[in-house]
Amino acid sequence: MKYVENPKINEKVAKIIGELKDELVSQFHPKSIIISGSFGKGEATVIEENGKLKFLSDCEVILIPYKWIFNRGKLEKFEQNFYKRTGLKVEIWGFTLTLYLFLPFLSKKIKPTIADYDLKYGSKVIYGKNYLDKIPAFKPEDIPLWEGVRLLLNRMAEALEHFSLNPSENMLFWTDKIILACQDSLLLLLNEYTPSYRERNKRFIKVSKHFNLPCIQTLVEFAKGATHRKLGSNSAISMDRRLEYWFEVQKVCDEVLRYILKEGYNIEFRDYIEFQEKYLSSELKNYTTLPFDNVILQNLFRFLKGRIMRNKLPTLKMLLKQHRWDHIIYTLIPLIYFALEKDLGVNTNYLKKVSEVVFWEKIKADSSFKSWEIAKDVVVSSWCQMRL
Repeated sequence: MKYVENPKINEKVAKIIGELKDELVSQFHPKSIIISGSFGKGEATVIEENGKLKFLSDCEVILIPYKWIFNRGKLEKFEQNFYKRTGLKVEIWGFTLTLYLFLPFLSKKIKPTIADYDLKYGSKVIYGKNYLDKIPAFKPEDIPLWEGVRLLLNRMAEALEHFSLNPSENMLFWTDKIILACQDSLLLLLNEYTPSYRERNKRFIKVSKHFNLPCIQTLVEFAKGATHRKLGSNSAISMDRRLEYWFEVQKVCDEVLRYILKEGYNIEFRDYIEFQEKYLSSELKNYTTLPFDNVILQNLFRFLKGRIMRNKLPTLKMLLKQHRWDHIIYTLIPLIYFALEKDLGVNTNYLKKVSEVVFWEKIKADSSFKSWEIAKDVVVSSWCQMRL
């Protein structure tokens, strides 16, 4: 079974995945274990340094029954111990599949997502019954374009989490993920999405001429390099160029996000303060992957899930908001991502806007890099708590 592109490294990775399976079966006795994400597709990013494996991709694992039937504390301890022993970060999840299994009467109302598509067509069952059959078959054209917008916003937040003035391998990895999200969101626009990184890049190069974007040639080259690195090639960007690459990607991301919002939703904006206003007054604010549209029910669901997952809960002021919490947080991500400029100056207007919304933390909205870092940490932390 393939987990990475390099055959020699794959043999070592397969041994670790085998240990993971045996330990999960021994400790949790699941009906099924499914590997999803990059490991499920056989395209995980793993490099070897001095004979030791370094995992840049997390290993996403679904246990059936889902984790809240298990002892969550025990699961977290398992994840931590396995990481300490092997260096592989394991994330045990499975909410969407659980809805299909245990709430079948709601399954027809669940909107197709990129995650669902990748889960059904890009995952591997490594133990027990194949519950992936419970996910209805659907095509790329069934995935709403908002999934592309959400993908971009999620990737910005994940990259911000790893940002540093001394760029690490992880920062490069997540900067690449923004570029790949730009590619993938444009493929969604043409109904050309597919689970495989390699196939997506081939398709994107082929259809790139359809996009009227000033940055399209830059995006094609960046996406090609990011795909090669994702699949384990040695085409790494040197340390002294990674910060410059971050800001080059930032410019591309700005163009792509604006293009998708204009083409898909007729939303245009001068800056990301106006983006927030237009986003929260558009049809986007109503989009949900949950099988019910009522905002109160959605927020209540997230409140209950936060209790189960032991996340930090929203403040009373946040509870009284008329929008879904996650959409409010989503509009903060570009304000932070684009607030930091190439000369390391900070857009104070963006920081002020963030401080008006994230009222449970004190944010000093000045032009210092330290103020930006504090605001960035608050927004990323809020995003981690609110996302499904």
